[in-house]
Amino acid sequence: MLNRRAFTLIELLIAITLVGMILLTISAVDIASRKFLNTADYESRVQNEVSPILEMIAKDITLGYGNDNNPGLYVPASTEVEIRRLDAASPPRYDIFTDDPWVRYRYDSSTHSIIKDSCTGSLSRCGTWGGPETLANNISGCSFIIGIDPTLNKNLYVTIAITALRDASISADINKNPQVILQTRVAARSQSIH
Repeated sequence: MLNRRAFTLIELLIAITLVGMILLTISAVDIASRKFLNTADYESRVQNEVSPILEMIAKDITLGYGNDNNPGLYVPASTEVEIRRLDAASPPRYDIFTDDPWVRYRYDSSTHSIIKDSCTGSLSRCGTWGGPETLANNISGCSFIIGIDPTLNKNLYVTIAITALRDASISADINKNPQVILQTRVAARSQSIH
């Protein structure tokens, strides 16, 4: 009689089951990590698109110029801000506002975008805006809020909050359409906020 060493059917089934469980665990970890990496990638792309716009608006607010009688920064609605920048004349003329350019940033909810408008010199607030330029799309919300110091009874800063999605036309989904909220607080160089 030959003494052969072979696997029984039960041993073979146990080995296949163990290998299957190991492969299933590895594939589950792989799928979860790919979802996490995709979500992180989507969030970073949205943040990279919106962050420069937030910085641009903040920089223009810091360059806003005016005085108590003729302020250079207005927040007429919670979704827009108007800023008068000091003229580029050398040396700048601090008491003459008619040659100062204005810029307006506004959120358009119908197109899910932030738009920049320009206006040439005006003694007070600009009446006719022109040259609209779309700066960012897929914005689901944008707000500008004036911060007031009650002890001084003065407007001291503007809080800017921008909410963006990978695709603003559909609702937020943590995996496929993550929401990114960027916020900052900015003070103008002079206390000319109204």
